[in-house]
Amino acid sequence: MTEEMLNTDRIEVSPEIREQAKVYMTRRFRHIHKPDALMKKLARLGLEHVAKDMAARPEKYEAERSAEAPVEIGEEKVDPLDFLRKDQQLPSLPQVFMELQQAINAPNTGADDLASIISQDPGLTAFLLRMVNSAFYSLPMQIDTISRAVTVIGVKQLSTMAIGTSVMNLFKDIPPEVVDMERFWMHSITCGLVARRLCIMTGRGQPERAFVAGLLHDIGQLLFFKTMPEKAAVLLAEARRRGELLSKTEVDVLGFDHATLGGMLLRKWNFPYVLVAGVLEHHNPKKSQKEAEPALVHCAETITTGLGIGSSGEYYVQPPYPEVWAALGLTPGELEDMIHSLEDELEDSFSILIPEPR
Repeated sequence: MTEEMLNTDRIEVSPEIREQAKVYMTRRFRHIHKPDALMKKLARLGLEHVAKDMAARPEKYEAERSAEAPVEIGEEKVDPLDFLRKDQQLPSLPQVFMELQQAINAPNTGADDLASIISQDPGLTAFLLRMVNSAFYSLPMQIDTISRAVTVIGVKQLSTMAIGTSVMNLFKDIPPEVVDMERFWMHSITCGLVARRLCIMTGRGQPERAFVAGLLHDIGQLLFFKTMPEKAAVLLAEARRRGELLSKTEVDVLGFDHATLGGMLLRKWNFPYVLVAGVLEHHNPKKSQKEAEPALVHCAETITTGLGIGSSGEYYVQPPYPEVWAALGLTPGELEDMIHSLEDELEDSFSILIPEPR
């Protein structure tokens, strides 16, 4: 499952493949004009990863090239509320999910309350314990009960993790010909881990919220894939053909993009505001936004797409808002250190989080 890792040092890359990787990455960075030192470093890191990945899995890149063929696409606008009115097509939220929602929004939720809710679901219990004991937290001791996990991690923090990660199992029936779900979750998990690390490095926001916002930033894409798979596939192909960012093609064709749809879905599910904003604004962070997480996710998606890890359907690297990008305050060396230090977290998180296909 976790074959697509950053840790590919043992792979030999021929000059021919490296040249192919350069051409490929030049196309993916086509919307980045006048890159600063940080963006140039990201492009170099992405080139190294893609060159090794291309050497290991050339068939994946052959398949991507076929996505640029012309397609028939209608120009009829769609009301995003139509998606949310199709209750029979929306994933059903389990009871434990709704109880967790109430717990995260309640001011006086305690460790015992949260442990009692989570323990109703053995799968979620086992999953969270694996996450708490992974490189994600790198705790010095083994955590063997949810009560202990809540005590160590915190009520709100573990509630956020439980709610966010439980969503991943709600979209298992999307056809593989529409999207490779393993690669989708690789992209999403990496975005979440990068957002979390940026949160820690900048001292802005809350790490678990940043991770979950990054993890779910493209949930609107999943709703597209689930409710109108043929149209979603056409949109992906059309964006490639036009050489446009996917969100722009979506707005041109539908009248709104997957970020808008994802934010509306999380609002319908009564997610905390900061997670709704992180999804809704991941392409266009608001200048007036007081919460840090939307800006962190915005930058994390640029970094993740630039590295070429997984794919949610977006082919091109989105130019980050200059003021948001500059506010990170990262040096090229810090970016490189951060990416290399994520290797263990990526491997653990991929193995724990990516849902098994049915």
